[in-house]
Amino acid sequence: MLKQIEGSRAVAEALALCRPEVICAYPITPQTHIVEALSVTVKRGDLGRCEFINVESEFAAMSVAIGASAAGARAYTATASQGLLYMSEAVYRSGSPRNSPCP
Repeated sequence: MLKQIEGSRAVAEALALCRPEVICAYPITPQTHIVEALSVTVKRGDLGRCEFINVESEFAAMSVAIGASAAGARAYTATASQGLLYMSEAVYRSGSPRNSPCP
């Protein structure tokens, strides 16, 4: 069945289908609606053992996602253009071979 919904809500529903285990977010427009919808989904228990973590900055959001991923969890974070600039150092680190849990 087709339905018409707001774009951020559609992104949140698509992400919920990916079954993330860790969602780390620092609300920044325009992605705020995505993480707000995901936080409601987590609170309802629709994502099982998913943990929603409010962090204090964009850099912290990416750092939590890197740590969760290195520990083997499926992690998600969102940002906007200016937020990506704030987390750029951590984004660079996320691709480092030393961060990979695989030998």
